[in-house]
Amino acid sequence: MKTSLKLKNIFGAAAIVMISALSFVVKSEGLKNVAEYNLTENLGLKGYDPVSYFPEGGGIPKVGNVQYKLDDMGVMYYFSSAENLEIFIENSEKYEPTYGGWCAYAMASGTKIDIQPMFYTISGNRLHFFVSKRAKQNFDADVAGHEERADGFWKQISGEEPRL
Repeated sequence: MKTSLKLKNIFGAAAIVMISALSFVVKSEGLKNVAEYNLTENLGLKGYDPVSYFPEGGGIPKVGNVQYKLDDMGVMYYFSSAENLEIFIENSEKYEPTYGGWCAYAMASGTKIDIQPMFYTISGNRLHFFVSKRAKQNFDADVAGHEERADGFWKQISGEEPRL
């Protein structure tokens, strides 16, 4: 009887470990609902290099080069250099635009609106884009509040967890 109970506990613990491992794999793969992304023929960020916005990528938005491209789970990104492509591969979640590349200020209201790649804000490791200078200014006035609302709407729209 005691042996049988121990085996049940061992199998139960093994099942929990397996479920946890599967959850990690799904989470680490960063499953995307690209049907909800702001793409033109699967091209993300209108061809701009997502790494170029960050200091390690130069800190200045640059149009990517088709020579340095990557299909990241259904989203094609272009990069301005081989180095930026490698940086993206090492940590794609950091460099991907939030909210599928839609305007972050509009997403805080539950709306998908196209962006202009030159209007952006980096908040921690999150790259937010905007439709206009005014939308960026409004968002920047309360980044934490807008992120919280936009994260919730993006989850409803796409089923994705927010980028951190």
